[in-house]
Amino acid sequence: MKCNGGMQDDSNHKVTSEEDRKYAKEIRTLIRLFGDSINEEELKQKMVHYNGNIELVIKDLVQQSVEKQKQEQRNAVNESNDNSNKSVQKEMEKTEVGETKPGINLQGYCINETCLASKAKLPVWINIGFDTIIFISDKTSFSCPDCKKATVTSIIKAMFYNSEHSICATGDSIPVKDNNYQCSYTIKPELSYELKANKIRQHAKSIEDLRDRSEQAMNSTEIKNL
Repeated sequence: MKCNGGMQDDSNHKVTSEEDRKYAKEIRTLIRLFGDSINEEELKQKMVHYNGNIELVIKDLVQQSVEKQKQEQRNAVNESNDNSNKSVQKEMEKTEVGETKPGINLQGYCINETCLASKAKLPVWINIGFDTIIFISDKTSFSCPDCKKATVTSIIKAMFYNSEHSICATGDSIPVKDNNYQCSYTIKPELSYELKANKIRQHAKSIEDLRDRSEQAMNSTEIKNL
């Protein structure tokens, strides 16, 4: 059995050596043409696959090169689109009209056709300050910070900044109360809302209580995210 195995190995080696010598000239030519994209062993395999027909091997290599270039172009386009989308997203996040200040801040859209914010379909921020207001989300008439007209007729978000506040919508039995550094709430259409915001008062009962409250404030998510 060992003898037969050895004879078989010698036979395979002999065939391989003969094929190497048989296609040596063609392989050297192909290496000069395509050596930067394929190694010698792969060229040998292709020569054997196509029974030494160098024209078919060249066509195969050219097609392989074309497909590789197309794939690289697709990858480049996809990467460019991804970067573009990220840039657009970042720009959209930064592009807002108006500014938020302590108290109640409402975000909505202006419908004044001559307003630049309206033309660009940008949301605007309206600062109400420390106050109590009642409004129906899609039946309002707040002043636009850009065109100064009372043409912000729909509110989509309420944000309380650095204030003790409460918010209550139609159907709510108990208003939501909080005194965090910053809280945002989605405003739904066709609902009536009552918003209240007051300056934050000191509720500490002792120095120890004051320290505890200060530590809680410094460890709050709002402060850590600044």
